[in-house]
Amino acid sequence: MNHKQLAQSITELVGGNDNINTAIHCSTRLRLTLKNSDVAKTEEIKKLDGVIGAVNSGGQYQVIIGNDVGYVYNELIKIVDTKQSDGVQEKQKTDYSPKGLFNIFASVIAGIFQPIIPAIAASGMLKALLLLATVTGVMSKESQTYTVLSVMADAAFYFLPVLLAYSSANKFKTNPFVAVLFAGIMLHPNMIGLLGGEDPVSFIGLPVASVQYATSVVPIILTVWFMSYIERFADKISPGPVKIFLKPLIVILIVAPIALIVLGPLGMYLGTGMSNLIYWIQDKIGWLTVVIMAILMPLIVMFGMHKVFYPIIFAALASPGYETLVLVAMLASNMAQGAGALAVSFKTKDAKLKQVALSAGISGVFGITEPALYGVHLRLKKTLFACMIGAGIGGLFAGIVSLKAYAAVGPGIASMPMFISEDNMNIVYAIITMLISSIVAFIAVYIIGFQDVTPAAASVAGPTVDQVEDKSVIKPAVQIKSKKVVFAPLEGTAIPLREVKDEAFSQEAMGQGMAIHPSVGKVFAPFDGTVETVFRTKHSIGLRSVEGVELLIHVGLDTVKLKGQHFDVKVTEGEQISHGQLLMEFDLAAIQAAGYDTTTPVIVTNSSDYLEVLGNESTQVTGPEKPLITVL
Repeated sequence: MNHKQLAQSITELVGGNDNINTAIHCSTRLRLTLKNSDVAKTEEIKKLDGVIGAVNSGGQYQVIIGNDVGYVYNELIKIVDTKQSDGVQEKQKTDYSPKGLFNIFASVIAGIFQPIIPAIAASGMLKALLLLATVTGVMSKESQTYTVLSVMADAAFYFLPVLLAYSSANKFKTNPFVAVLFAGIMLHPNMIGLLGGEDPVSFIGLPVASVQYATSVVPIILTVWFMSYIERFADKISPGPVKIFLKPLIVILIVAPIALIVLGPLGMYLGTGMSNLIYWIQDKIGWLTVVIMAILMPLIVMFGMHKVFYPIIFAALASPGYETLVLVAMLASNMAQGAGALAVSFKTKDAKLKQVALSAGISGVFGITEPALYGVHLRLKKTLFACMIGAGIGGLFAGIVSLKAYAAVGPGIASMPMFISEDNMNIVYAIITMLISSIVAFIAVYIIGFQDVTPAAASVAGPTVDQVEDKSVIKPAVQIKSKKVVFAPLEGTAIPLREVKDEAFSQEAMGQGMAIHPSVGKVFAPFDGTVETVFRTKHSIGLRSVEGVELLIHVGLDTVKLKGQHFDVKVTEGEQISHGQLLMEFDLAAIQAAGYDTTTPVIVTNSSDYLEVLGNESTQVTGPEKPLITVL
């Protein structure tokens, strides 16, 4: 996968740099906030090499990449300016429908909680490992080492308002350091002592509720949201020469009292209310809650809505110290989807699906399900139903035994310590849940089955060996016993791919193949097949032969920067093509005059599906009637 090119293509297809307000990523997804999501070309994005899927949900445009998302994000932020708050942005009409309001809420929750997940996850896992050390006798609770490690594990939870203050400020576009100051006010030892005392507390004659803000979630979010409006007001009324101190002073004097008297207590009541609601539901329908959540989890994840549950998870982990619904249901669902994908890998006859399913299955059982969900189960459909059965039965057991999670981590094999507790049976219950979900889903996939994706039949009509040798015949890609021939798509001089002056091609990061120094600005179909992709910038075309060979023809190096100038594509996506058909014309001289190398890589992007991809590396004049690549 070429991370740089993928980031560039995604940027262009979502409407360009000017259409992106913010960009963050989670473990598998790019999460973009777009000014106008209607201009995003979702279907084209889904077809990009390296993209598993794309969905506009929860107020975010989400591009599912998989395990390489961090690399793509690092390339994306090099080319995208997401700090556009100082410029003029398009004003979009707010959607006040129930769906629109829910999307706004989901976007806010995801934007606030996603950045702090690494700190919370690390602290939770450290707590679990520390408990394991004491249970096994490796460490004593009386030792100073234990005390130090315990403080390290508790810090992220105790100072959770500080973490949330910073991320909330970034989401609400207000000063993050002033926001952190309000968290500091709430957590100051003197304030804690004052609010925790027996005597009632008042400020300017108004009562201040006795609230302990350590580990709290909602109070600081409400405070920073309120601060974002007061800061804009303070900015307007503060004269320029004294703005540097007067503006934050006004903010503190207005926001802090209202936070302590109104917003803080209100936030605590809301947070407690959410937790009590979950406990009430679980109390009424018991284990069935976990079953329903486990079954629906793939659909929730599909639309990126699992982030909405962060406040509930964090509140539960803060008090009573464990979570019994969302993370538990995710364990059952993750293991079922991973095992279901592995079952597909064992059962399918299609080489490409086998490889995709194996990789996705391994990721799934380690807690990352998007590759399995988007790359396998949504594609095959029946296997998704099988996985839901496995997740439901696993969730049934977990609900009956009241399985508890002690850390906010994606549940999977590597993160099983999140279920360690002083009660040794909890981790045993987690392992049993994992096994039930995996085994049932694996068997269900085999029993229910799926419509396999098999390569095109070998009987597809094609020219004979004699016709291949006869230069007077227009030759489509052929299968000579086990061979598939790809003819040269351009006239010019063929060169080995390793000689291309671009590492992404020369190191075969995108696949094996050849390259051509073109002498004529025309691209012809190298076989019979289908047009899979026409890049928006027109410089590149993706094709698929009737035998299943996937080919990328990339005219020039870095020519994406021309944004389609000097290129004229003659075909459309989904169009059937015949060998020798004109696919594209380009102005060879103009591209060279603009300073671009016109060397054209011709890549078999599914090289891993074949035993060998052989290029004719003898430097020669080539053209549409001469074999360029042989696939075995």
